[in-house]
Amino acid sequence: MKNNLKSRPCALFAALSMLVPGAAVSADLEEIIVTGLKRESTVMETPSAITALSASDLSAKGLSDIRQIQYAVPSLHFGESYNNRNISIRGIGGFLEQPGVITSINGVTQANDASSQLGQLDLNRVEVLRGPQGTLYGRNAVGGAVNFIAASPTDGMYGKVMVGLADFDQTSAEIVLSGPVSDSVGVRLAASHVDAGEGWIENLMPGFDDLMKGEKTNVRLIVAAELSDAVDAELMLGRSEQSGRWTHWAMIKEDIAFGVATFLPAVSVRDNPDGDPILFTEEPHKVYMRGPTSTDRELDIYSLTLNWDLEDFSVKSITSKQDWSNAEQTPADSTSSGILMRSSEGTNETFSQEITLSGQTDKLNWILGGFYMDDERTDMLDIQFQENIKFGFAPFFNNSRPRYENEVTAVFADATYSMSEDIRLGLGVRDTTEKKVHSTFAAGFMPFCGGAEPFVQEWEDSSTTMRASAEYDMSENGMMYVSYSEGFKAGGANNGDCNAPYSPETLEASEIGFKSTFSGGSTTLRAAAFQYDYSDFQILQVKDFAANYLNADDAEITGMELELTSVLNDSWMVNAGLTLLETEYGEFLQEDLSVFDGVKVQIAGNPLNNAPQASLILGVTYDTILSSGSKLSLSVDGAYRSRVYFREFGNVDDSQEGYTIVNFNANWVSADEDYAARFFVSNLTDKAHVTGMYALQTTYGRQGTWNMPRQAGFEITKFFGAR
Repeated sequence: MKNNLKSRPCALFAALSMLVPGAAVSADLEEIIVTGLKRESTVMETPSAITALSASDLSAKGLSDIRQIQYAVPSLHFGESYNNRNISIRGIGGFLEQPGVITSINGVTQANDASSQLGQLDLNRVEVLRGPQGTLYGRNAVGGAVNFIAASPTDGMYGKVMVGLADFDQTSAEIVLSGPVSDSVGVRLAASHVDAGEGWIENLMPGFDDLMKGEKTNVRLIVAAELSDAVDAELMLGRSEQSGRWTHWAMIKEDIAFGVATFLPAVSVRDNPDGDPILFTEEPHKVYMRGPTSTDRELDIYSLTLNWDLEDFSVKSITSKQDWSNAEQTPADSTSSGILMRSSEGTNETFSQEITLSGQTDKLNWILGGFYMDDERTDMLDIQFQENIKFGFAPFFNNSRPRYENEVTAVFADATYSMSEDIRLGLGVRDTTEKKVHSTFAAGFMPFCGGAEPFVQEWEDSSTTMRASAEYDMSENGMMYVSYSEGFKAGGANNGDCNAPYSPETLEASEIGFKSTFSGGSTTLRAAAFQYDYSDFQILQVKDFAANYLNADDAEITGMELELTSVLNDSWMVNAGLTLLETEYGEFLQEDLSVFDGVKVQIAGNPLNNAPQASLILGVTYDTILSSGSKLSLSVDGAYRSRVYFREFGNVDDSQEGYTIVNFNANWVSADEDYAARFFVSNLTDKAHVTGMYALQTTYGRQGTWNMPRQAGFEITKFFGAR
């Protein structure tokens, strides 16, 4: 791998640093309006643990997707393994197809956990709500919610063109055009493209290309119209594409002996009848992957939002249609053998409709709503052994789900009542019903439990979740809140399995929070302490060469968070975040042949997956005005996480030791604000860490994915019209 831009960005930064600074630039804390609780309020007024990143935050630090945003938000963690992508907050996340943290784009919920991970562009802000949001968001918001809010059409003509160049032969471009087309209609078109010509995972297998390379494209059109004095509409059309080799599966901890013990060959005879040794590497960002590797992901999203303001209340409707497809192919053994070829394909068509009525009087702020979703999926997993195993033949497995339908209906109500000028009480409730049809079929080495026909199950899940809160304004600049909230993650059925469906998992959370502004508005402090009780915790179990979901007993989480932002003077600003967690599984006998040779093990007291005991965020920003009148901003941001476990056995081999990621950004804006430039170094210290891990049967060890190594680059932007 080549870092062919190291000298050019460094030269650019050196040239910028030689400019003589003049007067200091003034800086104030930006007050961000959020709608995370489906009402407009500021972060400091919202009685919930919420972090908001503004458009300026996102652009200045290059935060375009959840992989980068996780290092800017306390308690947020993102991991990948195989083609599964998981967001977790405070140790609560998802797996396979059921997210534990809801993501949305302009209020449109992403039904599939994988589709929510595609890169975003041209955002107004990102809101991250921590804690269960079962009342306002419903199913699968058990850990919280991440809301991406796109920038709206502008009143005047506006545009920008950005081009960028970075290590790993990466070029990028983005264009935004916005403005009115009439007195009542405005449009905003945004598009971005990334072309990564050089992979950042080096494939040591001769004749096979490196990994983590290809193209990514995003396009979004927003049309906003004032239909009358009381009615406005917003139409959003978006498309995201990824193609190339965006998948890798590295050897994290080898165990060739275990692979041989579970019937894999001790040597490879694919090229040599006498047998070649099985080659592997545990070195970060390197892998042996023999076989075709490809990724093809597409997401189309269409939504129509209507707002109708009446005399005493408002009506809001969000109608959406989403089409998601994902096809991946990769050798899954992480060795020179390439014995385990894995292919998967899936489609997801989702229609949703939400209608809310909301109003406000002197003392009462209320919202009523209904939600409907029709989610239809098909998928297929094919595993083909490329040479014989111990029994003298090369087996194959095909696991398909030709039909999966989930119809969700929900009604909800939420209200906040002012008891006095300083005290407010909140109460909310939501009732959700899911009707599901699940069919599955398997073929190959092992007989299918359903025989020659797909095994079909139909069932219904329902859940009622509530929340209650009390808020107290201690002064004009500070408030406290106490809350109780509930959430649930939907149940489901395993592919290739004829057992009964697994149940939803439920969560009860208690939280006390404090928010205050100091030093005339230049410093904000937010703190929260929380305690979670899980029931019917969903867990992955490997048994009889298959990985299946089932319900364990319970789990507990206790923790605290601190967030601080302070403008020290006209030039310096600091931001910090701290999370401390104590997590443990309840009584459950877990089985995993890859670790304990089939013996069931009690996991009670072990820490939860993706739940580091300590997480720390610290950032420092320096702003100045140069002698030319242009503005320069330098920032260094670090994120530390203690040991992260990826599996529930409390085994160090299933974990990533503590690590720190440091990012550097230098932003320059011309005096007339027509031009801007950004020089960046992501992962400044080139720290390698594992983002996700599996340890299954019939493999040569534990495998997982690596984070991106150090990348340096720069971007140049030209602005048009009023900013």
